[in-house]
Amino acid sequence: MGSSAIRRKFVPTFRIDTMAVNKEKLMLGGLRRLLNGTARVYRRGAGKMAYYFLTNPRRLADDPGTNEFLKDAEQSDFTFEDQNIHCYHWPGDGPSVLLLHGWESSSARWFAMYEPMRKAGFDIYAIDAPAHGRSEGKKFNVFMYCQVIDEYFKTLGFAPDYWVGHSGGGMAAIYYCCKEEFRSSPKRIVSMAVPGLLENFIDKFCQLVGANDRVKYGIEHQFYRHMDHRFADINFTEFVKNVEVKGLIIHDEDDDVAPIDGARKMYTNWQGAEIVTTKGRGHSLTGDFVPAIVVEYINKSEKEG
Repeated sequence: MGSSAIRRKFVPTFRIDTMAVNKEKLMLGGLRRLLNGTARVYRRGAGKMAYYFLTNPRRLADDPGTNEFLKDAEQSDFTFEDQNIHCYHWPGDGPSVLLLHGWESSSARWFAMYEPMRKAGFDIYAIDAPAHGRSEGKKFNVFMYCQVIDEYFKTLGFAPDYWVGHSGGGMAAIYYCCKEEFRSSPKRIVSMAVPGLLENFIDKFCQLVGANDRVKYGIEHQFYRHMDHRFADINFTEFVKNVEVKGLIIHDEDDDVAPIDGARKMYTNWQGAEIVTTKGRGHSLTGDFVPAIVVEYINKSEKEG
């Protein structure tokens, strides 16, 4: 499978709630004034507030239209640091697949992926990350996500064959596989809309809320204080060099959260990787094309052994 591009127009089917949009704009405007105003006199204080928002994700309301398929799953919980983590299982006779959602999302984001995978007979697993979906907790970061994934494998007694991660979920899958402290490994990874650099994520947050460079400096100070890393240390274009399993990179040319250049560098540095690019799907990679590509890739990998 080589590099390809899709240029079909995607028309969203959801209704835009004008009142919700206006409320969001007011909230972001207030946050911008708070952060930038604080940064004028105390940039580390502004960074502390921004870091809080970045590590305490909003828990999105359930969408009955996309959540319906979750009812068909076998549902259970396991404990991570005194928090219940909610997980889902749709049994199948085919290869096992783990679905990992991203920041401010949940397992409900896989509604478009579910039906093609079910028809293919896949044995499907998914978890809601801490502070997301139906899992408990308030804090979240990629390092924590990796620990939760590792604990989930201990609960299952095995690691699924294929890991499909969108954005932060793909970051966690890649980071997990390049660190010696984590012992499990998949046959393949499917990386969807993964930022080449963590700083891409931070830049998008600052752009979204209108935060200035003084706020960004303060965020990095807090990040180093809590994680003992600089933004530049979290570089997935480099991490993939240490990933020993093959992978598929799916990325949209118009992704405004994770620039396409990062995906192309990951492809260059990831031995055995393939890449598929789309057009007009954005960071969410919406539409029917992506699920079809993922199912095709897994089926092809099974035949290759």
